[in-house]
Amino acid sequence: MKWNWLPSLCTLANLGAGVLSLYFTIHEQYMTAFTLVVVAALWDVLDGLLARLLHCSSDFGKQLDSLADVVSFGVAPAFLILLYKLGDTHWIGPAVAVLFVICGAVRLARFNLMAFSTGFVGMPITAAGVIVSFMFLWSEHLKPGLLLTLMVVLSLLMISRIPFPSFKKLPSRR
Repeated sequence: MKWNWLPSLCTLANLGAGVLSLYFTIHEQYMTAFTLVVVAALWDVLDGLLARLLHCSSDFGKQLDSLADVVSFGVAPAFLILLYKLGDTHWIGPAVAVLFVICGAVRLARFNLMAFSTGFVGMPITAAGVIVSFMFLWSEHLKPGLLLTLMVVLSLLMISRIPFPSFKKLPSRR
């Protein structure tokens, strides 16, 4: 039996968790929204792992994964921080949130066009999105200016040419 649909199902679960995170953010249930971004990250890891284990990576899966990642690790974390902590920053908070999403989308588009065997160029959006989401946990201790600065730095790291390691290689059975 072919199981090549399984990674895409995990990608759709990632996307669903990202959309639900947005829903709970809008309804001010921030801890649930944060938890759903973490759940999306787990689904994202699982879809890639299954695609490699089952030898069923495809261009379709790659594109679907990027679309899901823009929502789950771009839009959802940016809105979570924006609505939870940056609402009083006037136009600067929304502008930084938009910058974060745009840089994440550019990062994913570049990733889809290039082949990397040993690592990534620019910080993966998954890492940046999870970091932004974790900033939610420490936001009581972080002033809005620092949160904005951290989001800008993460945005620039995503579109940078800095190499980041990839942990996608499966360990050998030796």
